[in-house]
Amino acid sequence: MAFVFSSLSKPKDGGVKVDIVCVPAIGADPRKTWERQTDSAGFERRRLDYVLHDRLYPAAQVHLYDHLTRPERELEVKPPQGPNDHAHKKSAEEFAAGEALVADYGVAEWADRFLEIVSEHRRAQRTDRRPILFICHSTGGIVVKQALSKRDAEGQNSIAAWCLGVTFFSTPHHGSSVLSEPEYVQTVQDHLGLKWEMSENLRHDFLLRNTDLETLNHVFAVSVFGVKIYSYVESEDTNLVVLSTNDLGGETLTTIRLCIVDSRSGKLSSPEAPFEDEEVIQLNTTHVGGPQFTDEDALYSFYVDEITAFVKEFSADERSLHHALNHDIMSNTEVDVHQFYVVGTQGEPGSIKIMTAHPSLQTFLESGPSKCMEARVRGTDQADEGSRNGSVRPAIEFRPASEPAAPTLMVTSAESDETSSDASRADSYPKLSAPTVPLPKNIHTRRPSLTIEVLDPGSPGHLAPKASKKVAFTTNAANKDTDQGRRPQRAHLFQLPSSSSERFKWIHVPFTHAGWVPLVLTTISQDKDNLNLHTKLLMDKMWFSQHNQSRHASPHARFVRPSVKCLLPKSSEKHVDMATPLSAVEDVQFVAYLPYLHWDSFRNLQKRAEIIKLRREQPHARPIAKHVASGKSMEHKLIWQHLTSDRPVHCRRTLDQYGYPSLRNTSVRDADQILYKRTKPDADMQPPKELSMKHKLQSSRAAAASMPNADDGAAKVLMVDQLWLWIVDNKTVITFFAPKEKEDNDGGLWKEGDVRSEIYQDINGDYANQCTDPFDFAALAVFHAVKALLDRTTDRNLQVFRVFEEYISILTEQQTLSFKEFRNNHQYKKAKDINAQQHIDNRKDLDALLELRDIEDELSTIEKLIKEQQSCVSEMIKQYRDLNTRHGKGFNGINFLYDVDQFLTEHKEQLDGMLKGAQAAQKAFKELLDMKQKQANIVEAHLAREQTEVAADQSRSVMIFTIFTIIFLPLSFFASVFGINAREWSGNPGNENSALPTLHEIFTYMGAISLAVIVVALMVAFNRHARRLSYRIWKIFAKPYFNLLGRLGINPRRPPDQPSRASTLGSMEIDLEKQADIDAEKARAKRLSTLSRTHSKMNWEEELRVHRNSMVGK
Repeated sequence: MAFVFSSLSKPKDGGVKVDIVCVPAIGADPRKTWERQTDSAGFERRRLDYVLHDRLYPAAQVHLYDHLTRPERELEVKPPQGPNDHAHKKSAEEFAAGEALVADYGVAEWADRFLEIVSEHRRAQRTDRRPILFICHSTGGIVVKQALSKRDAEGQNSIAAWCLGVTFFSTPHHGSSVLSEPEYVQTVQDHLGLKWEMSENLRHDFLLRNTDLETLNHVFAVSVFGVKIYSYVESEDTNLVVLSTNDLGGETLTTIRLCIVDSRSGKLSSPEAPFEDEEVIQLNTTHVGGPQFTDEDALYSFYVDEITAFVKEFSADERSLHHALNHDIMSNTEVDVHQFYVVGTQGEPGSIKIMTAHPSLQTFLESGPSKCMEARVRGTDQADEGSRNGSVRPAIEFRPASEPAAPTLMVTSAESDETSSDASRADSYPKLSAPTVPLPKNIHTRRPSLTIEVLDPGSPGHLAPKASKKVAFTTNAANKDTDQGRRPQRAHLFQLPSSSSERFKWIHVPFTHAGWVPLVLTTISQDKDNLNLHTKLLMDKMWFSQHNQSRHASPHARFVRPSVKCLLPKSSEKHVDMATPLSAVEDVQFVAYLPYLHWDSFRNLQKRAEIIKLRREQPHARPIAKHVASGKSMEHKLIWQHLTSDRPVHCRRTLDQYGYPSLRNTSVRDADQILYKRTKPDADMQPPKELSMKHKLQSSRAAAASMPNADDGAAKVLMVDQLWLWIVDNKTVITFFAPKEKEDNDGGLWKEGDVRSEIYQDINGDYANQCTDPFDFAALAVFHAVKALLDRTTDRNLQVFRVFEEYISILTEQQTLSFKEFRNNHQYKKAKDINAQQHIDNRKDLDALLELRDIEDELSTIEKLIKEQQSCVSEMIKQYRDLNTRHGKGFNGINFLYDVDQFLTEHKEQLDGMLKGAQAAQKAFKELLDMKQKQANIVEAHLAREQTEVAADQSRSVMIFTIFTIIFLPLSFFASVFGINAREWSGNPGNENSALPTLHEIFTYMGAISLAVIVVALMVAFNRHARRLSYRIWKIFAKPYFNLLGRLGINPRRPPDQPSRASTLGSMEIDLEKQADIDAEKARAKRLSTLSRTHSKMNWEEELRVHRNSMVGK
């Protein structure tokens, strides 16, 4: 057997975190593959495994894997020592026998050997639960990929479960002409150092456009999750020496320069099968120089550093939670597989019925839709519509004893549908339940007994219908009818789908995750055994170029642009639209991306926004938030896992996020939605009639501007979801759209407007719409996506257009009342009778104007949505007309499109009417505000006139006081001067011994002291710093005095009703400091803002009264 070389030195027990296994090309030397051939820039010529060992010891253990066993590796042809050298002959025979043995091996056999020896080695070392990294070169990478994709009888792969990463050096993921064509066999062996030439079986596995390789890529992408992939591709040609012939028929050796593995084949990802965590790095080396990093010292250091950091930062707990979350998503995300088939009597037109399976996404990707449906028919999958909605019911319902005997139910195999005449004549029903039939004329009085031929032992009491057996409800043979003349009833059979009765399948994935689209399409292509089926559907112009991305990279800016494409068959005679490629198959293929209106609760919106915020704060999904991992919401888990992936999940968007995708944050606009404000619990406390009369606009605006309350979670918000639809061939249609998740105690409200439920109810029932082909169903899906919320909801809070119309009516009524109040306020003859506060206050009208602007903005966004839908529907009608004429498809579907087109036209007209009403109300409110502003100007002029009159009266009073001052000031001055006891007025002016001062001395003191007091007073009056300094000095000297008086029990302050001098002085100081700033701010506000200007004059009468009182006081 092949073996794994032991590590250079075995680390201590418990110190190893990761195993690293280096895998060379098939048959290549496991040592020489990794040896560096050059010594540049001081780098050592050491093998890669030595370098990794030194860098990672003791955290990692490095192994070298050899595809050959030890005896196979030791086989050599001994040189001949003579013509009869038996040792030479024997060695040659053993060498040839060994070559013949491995010549039958293909990639699968080499992978089995690899998986077996690595598993045995890990079990022997008791390291089977240790994480492992693989470093592969050339064909060895395909062997590792095949081994990781295999499953045992229990569906497990211990190696893949613990794989952390794989490095591919020049691996032919999509085949190689050099490795597959026979003329390159010898030169490939020489370059890679293979023990033997590549066998024909092995070369066949590396053919270009090999379906097995493409299938392996898909299975590998599904099998491994969270595995870091490094793909190093070669870019330099290799000198290949081949044997060629010339024109003369002679043979000669020719050197050809080619890349052994093309750069496109060296990448694991492709547009048809992308891989999430692959990092592609180009090496300027040949095929052999890739793992040796020839002349690529910088990349060599980068790779070693990356592996070192990856191993040292590895956390087993985080990885376990990461894988558990992914397993939860893949196992609990149910994919709907609906099979439409025809039932009916031969020679008569049949009806379309449905059989439904609900496999998990993981099961669907591994098994395919056909096997999932076969499991459903066999009874393995018992999930039905009730189980999806939270209720479980038996596959076959039992009647109570009081009811008459149930008819016989027989479930036959799929093959019996074609041979049994009874089955062809039986009544058919879409569900596996007993059909209702008319009661017989003679009804038994005895209770019939129940006979069950086959019971599922795994679930007692539940019937497990098998395709190969019959299950019948019959009456007991002992209970014979007393009426011997009655004929026995014929057994009523339920016809199961078969290959001859199948029309098409509808496959639905419940989330818009771009990473799942290639996986689902590839699975269907494999199920159809045609890998070219989806290649054109995932072309850049059909898929990736339709994705919108903004510079700020917010999740709400991520969506698929609305479009409709029809891919005509390759044999189509006329190809009108050259921009749309032809189909890769002989069937018409169809693609549609359509936005549609939906709803969500405000609670869900807040939770989703919080999850997105937390997830964007960290670059990777690990570590996982505990409330996300333990929560019930699959949407939150999906967002956490794939929000920042290369092909991320497309989150549900609010109406404003749809209308303004370039905004970084729309949380304020989302909380200001009209539907949210009109469906909040406080808005529903009053009946609609009373609500319209008592609605307070200013409170709603204040509530919208503040943080929402916890009780507002039940309110509704408008959302814009996406419908992704592909018709892969004439028998398969695929849809992706996000559901509205169920909430606790929502009373089944989550079903309102649910597109999937609407479609299922329409196609499943006695009066179901008949969809004869995928094109009929595609039109029906578009029909329900457009109408689900606008036409099919019964809850009054979800009737969107009615909510808008009611709110516009309320605001229009408010506008009428405001006009009446404004008119009535002008009927008073006296100015004092006018209600100035009500006349000037315009806050209520301004709030109403802002509400109308919000309504107009949201209606304009809905109008944009309807226009995009009309564009898509019109394009579909155009395509369907051509399909009806040229291909005979979609005859029923075009009628659905006509209906939805008329529906959109009618709602567009209704929307235009609401927009006109909102705009008319806006215009009226603007006129009202303008008139109130003009009236405010009049009031301001009146106030200015009164202030002028008051100023005139004050001027006259000042003039009178001035006159009296002018008259009496000289008299009082001279009277004071002559009253001074001066030496000159004493009668003895020459007496120098007199105690009286002279006039010169008196006037000197008076002038100096007066000048000092005046200067200090002016400085305190006009200098802010001087005022503050004086106030601080006063506090310093006055505080000890007041404290002393307080200890003595004496309160020097005045009673509370009279302010003290200190407080009065303090308030005067503060007022004096701020008065100039306040006046300047008021003046500026009056000039710049009408609202501030009118608000500053709301209390003008009170200001005038205060001013008059102050003048009287003076």
